[in-house]
Amino acid sequence: MNPIIDLSHALIPTASDPTFKNPDSQTPHITKPEFCPNPQCLFYDPNYAAGMNWYTHFGKFFTKCRGWIQRFRCSACGKTCSTQTFSIHYWTHSTNDLVWLLHLLESSSGMRQIARDAGVSYRVIQNRIRRLARNSLSVMDVVHTYHELNEDIALDGFESYTRTQYHPNNFTTIVGSDSQFFYSVIHTLLRRKGRMRTYQMNKRALIDEVWRPPKNALRSDCTSMLSDLSPMLHRRAVRHTPLTLFTDLHNAYAAALKRVPVLSRDVDEGRFIHFRISSRAARTRVNPLFPVNYLDQQIRHIMGEHIRETMKQGHEVNCQMERMAVFMFVYNFLTPHRIDDCADVRDSYRHAHYAGVSSDEVVKRIERFLTHRHIWGHRRVNHQWIRRIWQHEYENPPAVRKKRGRIQLRRVALPPRGLPAHFLA
Repeated sequence: MNPIIDLSHALIPTASDPTFKNPDSQTPHITKPEFCPNPQCLFYDPNYAAGMNWYTHFGKFFTKCRGWIQRFRCSACGKTCSTQTFSIHYWTHSTNDLVWLLHLLESSSGMRQIARDAGVSYRVIQNRIRRLARNSLSVMDVVHTYHELNEDIALDGFESYTRTQYHPNNFTTIVGSDSQFFYSVIHTLLRRKGRMRTYQMNKRALIDEVWRPPKNALRSDCTSMLSDLSPMLHRRAVRHTPLTLFTDLHNAYAAALKRVPVLSRDVDEGRFIHFRISSRAARTRVNPLFPVNYLDQQIRHIMGEHIRETMKQGHEVNCQMERMAVFMFVYNFLTPHRIDDCADVRDSYRHAHYAGVSSDEVVKRIERFLTHRHIWGHRRVNHQWIRRIWQHEYENPPAVRKKRGRIQLRRVALPPRGLPAHFLA
């Protein structure tokens, strides 16, 4: 088993730790820039800029929150930046305790509840979760770049809803069979199904007049996610034949697999096996679908918006996926692989330990998780499931109501990609 950094000491201090009550002490002082923030500049690449004298000091400015801030200027393109440009607290007017926020998110707290405890508006909490989500996706980006898969995988859907039960959704997840490592997730909006009363059927018909989810959306999203992971899966299939994908009997999974040329060819040549299991079979430890069922249990347990009969339901698809990205990081790198009666879990193995995630680049990203701002332009892979969360590309279902004999629509969230520029950088 490959070693990995002890994240329990790095990211979760105890209440007696002095940094727990002092958020400013959790962020080390950034004394110099690591790269030029101009994407068109040669020094935008941090590896190229390292060790080179590419910037000059460009004065200082004073802020009420952080005091004097040093500015710099790129000698090549003239772009200016400051030490805060590279901080996770970039473009903020307060330094919030992100370790404390991770603790509350892990304990199934709602956003307004967290905001009341912190004495800020819920939009501030949403903003900090957005920053944590991007850093979480940055860590997973490096995992998919360097990690060599050494286990079989299981794929299944986790059903919840967005805003109302008239807009059910499906979180398709891919999990390691042995380690239960959470590799990928994608979101699909569905049409409400099942038994309904008359007034519920009328309400659904009213929504159908103005909006319906695309046909075969689940198959399309599964194809996209398998395409993203196809290089890693293909390397595993070639290195240790065969690789087995466990799913239930849903037709979308087999159809999606056929639409990924690399994996379809591996199936034909016997390097990749798609093993289908009835969803009615007991999800015990001997069932190959146990890993995804175990992940579903953890999602229901940790994320308040997915608890049965909850009052904390998600209202916006992109924000739901950002919280799912934060959960992915916490689950993979902070949560023990198995929960026991031990009070001190700092020495317990995480899911990342059992998956063998141990590259130096992953460790570096994790060490900077709560301090530095991870940049979209520095990503290593172009996975669509990561881009859709980072760039807010998910479409939200409209809020529909009937008033005075007319159907009225109400926007409930930002449109796709409707984010400030400093978030899309």
